[in-house]
Amino acid sequence: MTRRGYFIRLAFSVVIDLFDLTLGRIPIFGTVTEGVGTVVLFAMWGPAGLVNLWEMVDFTDQADGFIPTATLVALYVGWREGRLTGKTQLPAERP
Repeated sequence: MTRRGYFIRLAFSVVIDLFDLTLGRIPIFGTVTEGVGTVVLFAMWGPAGLVNLWEMVDFTDQADGFIPTATLVALYVGWREGRLTGKTQLPAERP
């Protein structure tokens, strides 16, 4: 993934969080969109995207919209891979 591709995926993660904050507060619809969002995040960010599953614990879909989980996952992956600073590591150098 290029640095530009990373920032496009980051923007898409922000859109997922904005969607969760607005339309995701509808009780049953919100739970369905959190499941779909988790699948999308897993496809974009790998196993780190599964962190979004914790949002399904809030069955009322009211509190979880205020925590930007998708954006936090994207920022974590960008930090881990060095995409935020532009300092990427070779696969052999990663811990």
